[in-house]
Amino acid sequence: MKINKKDSKIYQSLEVIPEDFCYLFVGHWMNGNFGEDRKNVGLLIKAFFELFKNKKQIPALILKVSSGSSSYVDRERILKNIENIRSTVNAKTLPNIYLFHGDVSDEEMNELYNHPKVKAMVNLTKGEGFGRPLLEFSLMQKRISTTSWSGHTDFLSKDFAVGCGGELMNVHPSAANNWLLKESQWFNINQGELGFYLKDVFENYKNYTDRAKRQAYRSKSLFSFNKMKELLELHFTTHLPEFPKVIPLKLPKNLPTLKKINKND
Repeated sequence: MKINKKDSKIYQSLEVIPEDFCYLFVGHWMNGNFGEDRKNVGLLIKAFFELFKNKKQIPALILKVSSGSSSYVDRERILKNIENIRSTVNAKTLPNIYLFHGDVSDEEMNELYNHPKVKAMVNLTKGEGFGRPLLEFSLMQKRISTTSWSGHTDFLSKDFAVGCGGELMNVHPSAANNWLLKESQWFNINQGELGFYLKDVFENYKNYTDRAKRQAYRSKSLFSFNKMKELLELHFTTHLPEFPKVIPLKLPKNLPTLKKINKND
């Protein structure tokens, strides 16, 4: 999709920030204590501050995030949460975090993904049914750093995208609800691996570009709409039984003439 930079609010917003290297996170910041929400946004922010504090050459982190609402109250809640985490980090200088909040169109998300300052996506998710932003961003031929467990591993290759290790642990009571049961388990990322990859992707970005291009090709060739349509048609053709069909009634020709029966007979 061709992007008109002059008319794009996304482009205009990013052009004024000083950093040329930005990590991008897209997702919801839902219930849960620090490090326990499903998308692990709090831990991502804390790790980003700690890794790049007091450094001269630093990236920025862009959060396209909400708590499920595009309201002013929701935005202020997100900003307060970020500031609370910032206050726990002892440092002279900290990297910048920028918040994109509210509803955006598919075209605007495309502009955000494609902006040259957005170099990589990071997502510390504990569990995904699918992970649409990860698949969309993989087409940009840019680096993705995420966890090595759950639904997104169906389309993100461990050879082409960074899959940080970790362990399965019970859902924390602060994040549990009617759908996320505290007796069930999800993924806790290895923070040592996270720190290594965040720094290495920033400091040695060119080492990852070839694998990012190969992941983009994989996503486009195996997980496009047309490919999914093709696979679904094959599945239905192979596994669904043949349903009864409506067959028109065909009577034989040249039937003998039937004699009329009188009621007096």
